Amino acid sequence: MKRVLSVLLTVVLALGICVQFTGCGNSSSSKGEIKFADVGWDSVRFNNAVAGLIAQSGYGYTWSETSGSTPIMHEALTKGEIDVNMEEWTDNIQSYAVDLKAGLFQEMGTNFDDNIQGFYVPRYVIEGDASRGIEPMAPDLKTVQDLKKYASLFKDPENPSKGRIYGAIPGWEVNEIMKKKVSFNGLDSMYNYFQPGSDSALSAAFTSAYQKGEPIVGYYWSPTWLLGKLDMVLLDDVPYTDAASYKEGRTACPSVDVTIATSNSFANNPNNADYCSFLKRYRTSSALINEALAYMQDNPGISYTDTAKWFLTKHQDLVNQWVQDPDKAEAVKASLGLTEKKKNYFLEFPFQLPIDVTSFDTSVKSFASSGAAFFNAQKNGINSLISAISGILSIIPWWLMLALVFIAGWKMNHKIRTGVLYAVLLSVIGMIGLWDMMYETLSIVIASVLISLLLGLPIGVLISGSDRANRIVRPILDTMQTMPVFVYLIPAVLFFGLGKAPAVIATLVYAIVPVIRLTSHGIRQVDPEVVEAAKSFGSTRMQTLWKVQIPQAMPTILTGVNQTLMMAMSMVVTCSMIGASGLGMEVLISVNRIEIGRGLLAGSAVVIVAILMDRMTQGMLKKGEKKTDGR
Repeated sequence: MKRVLSVLLTVVLALGICVQFTGCGNSSSSKGEIKFADVGWDSVRFNNAVAGLIAQSGYGYTWSETSGSTPIMHEALTKGEIDVNMEEWTDNIQSYAVDLKAGLFQEMGTNFDDNIQGFYVPRYVIEGDASRGIEPMAPDLKTVQDLKKYASLFKDPENPSKGRIYGAIPGWEVNEIMKKKVSFNGLDSMYNYFQPGSDSALSAAFTSAYQKGEPIVGYYWSPTWLLGKLDMVLLDDVPYTDAASYKEGRTACPSVDVTIATSNSFANNPNNADYCSFLKRYRTSSALINEALAYMQDNPGISYTDTAKWFLTKHQDLVNQWVQDPDKAEAVKASLGLTEKKKNYFLEFPFQLPIDVTSFDTSVKSFASSGAAFFNAQKNGINSLISAISGILSIIPWWLMLALVFIAGWKMNHKIRTGVLYAVLLSVIGMIGLWDMMYETLSIVIASVLISLLLGLPIGVLISGSDRANRIVRPILDTMQTMPVFVYLIPAVLFFGLGKAPAVIATLVYAIVPVIRLTSHGIRQVDPEVVEAAKSFGSTRMQTLWKVQIPQAMPTILTGVNQTLMMAMSMVVTCSMIGASGLGMEVLISVNRIEIGRGLLAGSAVVIVAILMDRMTQGMLKKGEKKTDGR
């Protein structure tokens, strides 16, 4: 029987290999693959789909996308790791002009140059919205300078005494310009300039506030689906005069020249000359892209490729402008039928469930909106806890913190040199100028761990006494521990906005698992004979738990605490993507700007903090084991 199964398996694999390599699965010949840069936002994905569709149907290429941030994709372009970037935002890439002058890549031309960026507010903030029952909140808000009157309206949930202005994405050149604009207009004394961490987090902040009818002010740009879908107003500013004044934040933002660029290896290949000619003629506008992105929003679940087909079907004149060869142009037009690609069911899964994720998203957003008062109360409570921890840390001078770390290392390991080593490691963070950021990170981590222990320890104790509860909870814990950490950011942002509070929530969900699991495991592993002996001497169930089981399980419980602490530290950089300040934000900025030295310093600081916390909790664990053993 085993031999028959082996033969059948061999035949199936051989057939699969034959189908793959004889081309039965894909009969179309390819001129080669074009790698497009995907920097994360909808407009570039739409442009990639349009250019990729034309490359495939008119020029015989296949195409794919490589994801990464704007600076990283630009760096990949200069190294030839990607072929085409359809949106090089020249003013937002610090090294663009220098790299172009050095001949590190080829500029094909301008994609669009009519984009608008600056500080936006929802229209209902100024004019109200009778259909939603919203009264005007800031009827005299017209310019950036008028924001001085409304700091109390745009309240910062982490610091209610000041307002909050949402800035640009860390690592973008315009982010520094927006900071200077806030300072130049005297708004820095009234507002906190909040860096959202990513463009997804920024759009989530705007859409969440818009859904709830709340006031919000922040940086945004076009073309984007958000400005095509939501009714937003750009605040006026001093008209643009020159680049120097703009870069100091004194004037309005000019339209950025968004170019199409290719790698040298792609542009210099004679086989790609025709396609490069197409790229040089390719030109869109903010209005055209907004139209396409709004179509996507009105047709949930539609792909970028089908949106590109719809767009080119509606604007066939653009195909004639971009593709000069009549035969190629006709081939492109012939491919625009919105028909499904014929599947090879031998290699591809034969069916897909019609899951309506849009309805689910709408339901969750409605729940977030209806429960805004509850979630805001939770957010305020978490922010108060973080502020209290931050306040305690801020009054501890550097020398006292070093002394405390030295004493802790010495007492837990009974070695003076260990205490000295810990103190020296911690002092490195101060010497590289990241002491204050370390305190910000610690306030988030400590708050997350405290809440994790407050909830996790009782849950672990409760499920330890029931096999049925343990069977129910175990798969839930397995799911929580194996779920990609980025998934936790979505509900955290939706329900709690951006900042430190959602960072604590996301960290809590991720880090609480070990303490629950190991608390339950430790108590369940206590020798049953010891438990029976305690009961035989008249101990109640609670007395047995507190005086016998928990002390016996303490080493395992402390291991859970240690793992919870380490998992909380591992979320530091991830949570910076939703606006959590501290060492994680410094790492994120260095990644976005490809500043290796800055990233190395910030990363080293994160490692030092993690090592010290790990060693100290390990020291507590060893002391607990000694007490359990009676030594």
